[in-house]
Amino acid sequence: MKPNLLSTCTWVFFHLLLVPSLYAQFEKQNATTLVVRVSIGSYQHAAPPNLSVQLQDGFGAIEHEGHTDTRGMVEFSTFTATKRIRIFGPGIVEHEETIQIEPVENRKVVNIIVREDTKGANANSLPGSTVPTARLNIPDKAQKEFQKGSDSLAKKDWPEAQKHFTAAIAAYDRYDVAYNGLGMALASSGNPQEARTVFEKAISLNEKFAEAYRNLSRISLSEKKFDEADQLLTRSLDADPLNAWALAYSAYAELQLRKFNDALAHARKAHELEHEGLASVHIVAALALESTDRGADSAAEYRTYLEEEPNGRDAARAKEKLAALATQAPK
Repeated sequence: MKPNLLSTCTWVFFHLLLVPSLYAQFEKQNATTLVVRVSIGSYQHAAPPNLSVQLQDGFGAIEHEGHTDTRGMVEFSTFTATKRIRIFGPGIVEHEETIQIEPVENRKVVNIIVREDTKGANANSLPGSTVPTARLNIPDKAQKEFQKGSDSLAKKDWPEAQKHFTAAIAAYDRYDVAYNGLGMALASSGNPQEARTVFEKAISLNEKFAEAYRNLSRISLSEKKFDEADQLLTRSLDADPLNAWALAYSAYAELQLRKFNDALAHARKAHELEHEGLASVHIVAALALESTDRGADSAAEYRTYLEEEPNGRDAARAKEKLAALATQAPK
């Protein structure tokens, strides 16, 4: 293995973990309220509480993440523009769709029907099984505090979010998603060790809680505990096998651990999915190939990266690598 092979690009990829992506949409934007109403199978069957709902901008960057309430609804404060919505959780098939909020809409209600998952990784987590039953027994007071905490989290008001999530837990001490929300607020306010303890509690209450595993892995990655991060991401993928972020960062952690074949497999799996904002997974794949003396094959990964992010932060390095590989090719 070449001495500086892993260090050539990984500082860029690791930087993407810590610094949020900033995107601009070239259209007039006005403040608005978006209400997402989720149903399962038909409009007559409201979704259960605590399904995860992500609001993304038109480029796929996550703006907010909330959870359905007892009515199957979640509310976001956002701006008029093209948005993406991702819905996932126990008992449903993950759903994504794009919506348009017009500049004149100061409040928009979106009704989304998702499909029940009877065959996938979440088939045993349908309403009536252990975890959903515990969630459906949540007292009203805890649910209201949780929703207030989620609203504060969306507004990046970390102290207020901590207060409400703590109150939700006080009202119902088995509230796994409230522990997860509290961990997110703590991590965002610069308290990773407190957040770690809270995420671990969420996982102890729900061993299939993919989002909590991912959140805990972020702390491990920031501390460069790559073996721990890889184990956590493996657990998250057991519950949510088609999560592109988890696949991409599993690949990154495995690259650091010199598990090159695993890194390559996860990187290629991420590429098969929608992975906006994760193009650097192809840099990981290229480095894994070079590390196993398959440098010629790495050229395809560098080209794919340039196709996905021609002006990305790794673009110049990818072009340099391609030029170097061209000179090494047999005449």
